[in-house]
Amino acid sequence: MNDLSLSNTAFPPATAIGRYPERMPIIRTAKLIFPEGEYPCVLRDISGNALRVKIYGAPLPDDGRTFWLEFGDGDRFEVSLIWSRDGQAGLAFTEHNDLMSLIGEKGPFRKRAIRIAVDLPATVRSLGRSIDVRIRDLSHEGAQIECPDMFSMDQQVQLAVPALGEVYAKVRWRQHPGYGLAFLETFRFEEIANVAANLQALSKVWRDTNPMSDGGTNDGSGIAA
Repeated sequence: MNDLSLSNTAFPPATAIGRYPERMPIIRTAKLIFPEGEYPCVLRDISGNALRVKIYGAPLPDDGRTFWLEFGDGDRFEVSLIWSRDGQAGLAFTEHNDLMSLIGEKGPFRKRAIRIAVDLPATVRSLGRSIDVRIRDLSHEGAQIECPDMFSMDQQVQLAVPALGEVYAKVRWRQHPGYGLAFLETFRFEEIANVAANLQALSKVWRDTNPMSDGGTNDGSGIAA
């Protein structure tokens, strides 16, 4: 049997979450949001009130809680886990949703890359100086940093990203002390997805060992490139 099937053998009886019409293939990046972390994923297909996603790295928490499926445009949907194996997961919507709403970018932040919230110390090099910063979120296209120093628009910097190495970037927006950086050479989505769990684990260790830090909040007001 194909493990990627969304047939009734892979899910609870149809009466539990509705009958499943023919699967609708779809490729769209997203993330799954739990209280303890965020998991990048790729939507692969939808069938009725269920969907299948490709997941990366650590397995999803399987404790019966509902969680959120969020897209780059800001749209989010409450879902629950049905099954998870071999880098794939089956999810069910907790409420009925219009499937067409999952196909295109329609939310408040269109065409925005999937950002993973982190809280990591890092270093920026620019104009012969080395500056300590904190990375607040990260995507395969850019990052949001916080720094007491001032940067100008379009200023080129070199950011040392834990687990990923150094990358050149330009300042695309600023709301001091926050700055949005656009990478000059982007990563693949899969590269960020595969290290997301490690970066969030490093964030937790750093916060635990720096109790005087405020930990920061990422309310989505800054749009990373």
